[in-house]
Amino acid sequence: MTTDTHPEIAARYRAMIQKLTPSERVAMGGRMNAAARTLARAGIVAELGTGATEAQIRERLFLRWYGDLPEPHRSRALAQVLAATPR
Repeated sequence: MTTDTHPEIAARYRAMIQKLTPSERVAMGGRMNAAARTLARAGIVAELGTGATEAQIRERLFLRWYGDLPEPHRSRALAQVLAATPR
C-alpha cells in the first residue's frame, strides 16, 4: 500500500490509536461512519438539487454504499429501504 504520510507521523498516529480502549475505537468508527454518511448525503443533494425527495436521496445513498451487491439481493434490499422511507 502506498502512502503520502511521513513514517514518523504514521507511527505517532498508530501509537495514539493503540492507546484507545476498544469502546473508544468503536465510538471513533461510529463517528467516522456518521461523517461519511453526512458528506455522501450532502453530495447527493448537491447532485439532485434541493427538490429531491427523501426516497431519491435514500436510494442514491443505498446504491453508493451497497451498489455492488449482486442481484437479486440489491433489488430486494433497496425495496426494503424505500418501503421504510418516511413519506
